[in-house]
Amino acid sequence: MAQEVVELTQEEMDAVIYDSREGDLETLKEIFDEIGANTLMTIKDDITLSTPLHMAAANGHLESVKYLLSILSKEDALKLASQKNESGNTALHWAAYSGHLEIVKLLCDDYNVDPFERNESGHDAIYEAENNNQAEVENWFLNKYAVEDDFKVEEDGEDTKITYTPGSESKEADERAAKA
Repeated sequence: MAQEVVELTQEEMDAVIYDSREGDLETLKEIFDEIGANTLMTIKDDITLSTPLHMAAANGHLESVKYLLSILSKEDALKLASQKNESGNTALHWAAYSGHLEIVKLLCDDYNVDPFERNESGHDAIYEAENNNQAEVENWFLNKYAVEDDFKVEEDGEDTKITYTPGSESKEADERAAKA
């Protein structure tokens, strides 16, 4: 039997979004115990289209992120994890931008969020990490998604050295990038 979806006013949605932004896990649990988990899929800001997951991820609330995704079916959790706001940002964009590595890992590893998905500005999550000096997140992305077998990132204090040996993957990636 499918769980019922409670229709919330925008003011009620805003309250859930606020609790997510603040990382108020206990209040979130109380809310979803009352209104049901499936209602989460309908909650978003009426202007930015940001979801509670966007807010929890942007503000580094790992336990809230885990909770919000855990109350949904796997299929809905995958959808929510990849959902874009009005600027085309996913929760992963925001977590990367803000440097929340554990949330980045969770979204990529457990919910298959695509770090190469571009927002309306043409930026992917890896760019957001790099452009906002989130070196730990950027290095994790580079190590996880490197196309070269001997791609290496070395950190020495404030200096980062990246080395790789170009191969057919680089040539193919360069050709795809030139066509994009």
